[in-house]
Amino acid sequence: MKKSDLLQKLGFVDAFDNFSPIEGTILEGWNGDSPMLPAVVNEVKPKLLIEVGSWMGQSGVHFAKAVKELNLDCSVICVDTWLGSVEHWMDPKIKPKLELVNGYPTFYKRFLTNVKNAGVEDCVVPLPMPSLIAANFLKANNIMADVIYIDGSHDQSDVFNDLMAYWPLLNPGGMIFGDDLPWESVKSAVYAFSAEIGYPVLEQGINWIFRKRT
Repeated sequence: MKKSDLLQKLGFVDAFDNFSPIEGTILEGWNGDSPMLPAVVNEVKPKLLIEVGSWMGQSGVHFAKAVKELNLDCSVICVDTWLGSVEHWMDPKIKPKLELVNGYPTFYKRFLTNVKNAGVEDCVVPLPMPSLIAANFLKANNIMADVIYIDGSHDQSDVFNDLMAYWPLLNPGGMIFGDDLPWESVKSAVYAFSAEIGYPVLEQGINWIFRKRT
């Protein structure tokens, strides 16, 4: 789905309109530059991709670059509150990256900057909502994806709930996956979800994968 069509369907204006990149912004993250991301895009060749958990945009940018390299008419929806996770608020090394102003995080502009600096703003649509609200919003707008990447909160119940919420938004033949499998909370949630839906977990290094049957 082209970005213009998606924006029209959702009733959005482009978040990148009249946005000027912020100097000194660094594209950073955790595993967002993994070769697994473009490999999934190459395999599935999605018409729409959703990522849950975007941070500074590292994974979203790499997904979008893979989409553009294949000349796919595919938008990348990036779901995040841009308010930070528990880890971000607790870790004194990461907390400054929240860029608190009057106690409120403002680093969303860094995400926009990284996407624009990478030249992929023409296929990225940020969705600044909590993951479950975003899932309900997308469902209400009849949005279905071919690839869904789950990398939001790493709390066991949050991972499980994200999987349950986004699985219905995955088209048959599509793929939902994530990383951080060595985290016990993530692994427990993934295997609980596997038992719930009756699908086996495909483990590939730190990644876990479910492929929806056609």
